[in-house]
Amino acid sequence: MSDKDFGGNDDLSLPKATVQKIINEVLASPAIQGEHGPTLSFAKETRDLLIECCVEFITMLSSEANEIAEKEAKKTIACEHITKALEELGFGDYVPELVAVADQFKSSQVTRERKQTKIEQSGMTNEELIRAQEELFRSAGEKYNSVASPGEA
Repeated sequence: MSDKDFGGNDDLSLPKATVQKIINEVLASPAIQGEHGPTLSFAKETRDLLIECCVEFITMLSSEANEIAEKEAKKTIACEHITKALEELGFGDYVPELVAVADQFKSSQVTRERKQTKIEQSGMTNEELIRAQEELFRSAGEKYNSVASPGEA
């Protein structure tokens, strides 16, 4: 797949509010503000241009990673395909930070609390759950059977 396969798709975008939040966080950083407080603002048209650039970058990067994965006969794009794509596109300087963030994400997923299912939240034993299910089936059957058929009225 090449970049041209994705060209002209105006439906691709990023949420403006999310991008604006990122911009605000960057502009609020001490490295940008300096010692006299905020000195820069970001025009809405500039934000929209930034969004277009980000979409183009993501499209280009994912297309390159897809080609790398296809060459390796893989059906899923993995982190190493993204890092190879970054290097091939001339963005190799970003690879160490990307790997660090990916490792941090993986470790956070391991220690993340698993959400309980509704069944686990109920606090009922399997036997209690089966009895409750049977009771629901029984009451549903009674309701169904108690409704008169159109010809019996």
